[in-house]
Amino acid sequence: MEPVLSGVDAVSAKRSGPDMKHEVILEGQELLPRDPRVDTELTVRVHCQAGEIEAQILNLSSDGFRLHSEGPLQAGWVVTLEAAKNFPVKALICWACGQDAGGVFAEAMAL
Repeated sequence: MEPVLSGVDAVSAKRSGPDMKHEVILEGQELLPRDPRVDTELTVRVHCQAGEIEAQILNLSSDGFRLHSEGPLQAGWVVTLEAAKNFPVKALICWACGQDAGGVFAEAMAL
């Protein structure tokens, strides 16, 4: 039996193998195309409920990012990303799987 996600009109989520992919099928909702992602290796500090965690942003767009962190993050956490001398940026973690996570910026970023 497939798990049912609450809070969304999702009918199923699937996971498979070491190259795990997250698929959510939304009933009656059209998915909008997202902005193109740019591969990067940007080191950041993530300030969150668990404290300060070092991470590396693997790719990003004007709206969001994917990162790999030293410690696990949790979906739903509001975090602040801080890189070198750049100003801190607020974001929301949308998904997390082990030490990989993805999120959206509170405000769109200019790339």
